Amino acid sequence: MALWVNGGCVFKQQFASDRNHNSMVFNAIENSLDELGELKLDLVIVGTGPGSYSGTRIGIAVGQGVALAHDCPAVGLGSFAATFFARQNAPSMAVGDARRGLYYISKINDVGEAAPVELMNHEEFEKKLISAGNITLFTFDDPASFQLTGALSQSVARVRPEAHYLIDVWQDLSPTRRDALIKLPLSPTYLRAPFTSKAKLGHPLLR
Repeated sequence: MALWVNGGCVFKQQFASDRNHNSMVFNAIENSLDELGELKLDLVIVGTGPGSYSGTRIGIAVGQGVALAHDCPAVGLGSFAATFFARQNAPSMAVGDARRGLYYISKINDVGEAAPVELMNHEEFEKKLISAGNITLFTFDDPASFQLTGALSQSVARVRPEAHYLIDVWQDLSPTRRDALIKLPLSPTYLRAPFTSKAKLGHPLLR
């Protein structure tokens, strides 16, 4: 969580939510709004993932609620932008474990925004990392889960997202890009399309 006022970051609070995102985020929100005092927000920026399914959705809902209370826009940026590596003015690429035998990569552009994720199997994943050359590789996951071999096993740095980097990215975006993001509805970044299970035969909804 971070709060930017009059050209400077006046509040930062990090927390490792794990499965308690729904409770821990409110403490950070309360502390940041206490720091804001009677001022009103001009904008709320939310990291839209990829990440925890419930955590990302809760973060978006909280951001929308705060924006509604302050009568300001709420915009979403991919959570990979909330990292030091996305802001180092050098080529970088986010990688991760998509589960079920799949992995993903997401290249970071010059201002720190992440490209849409590319899903692939383990063999293709290793080839992509080898061909990346000197590009900085980073992840939110445990790199050991990638089961990389040789020098690749030491090539991926693990990081945690930090909200103040989202503000940095926003400031570097062009006015046209900012306007486009403001017009977009907030939605999570999914590694796969959401899947809705069909009700089983005999379920009360089918009667």
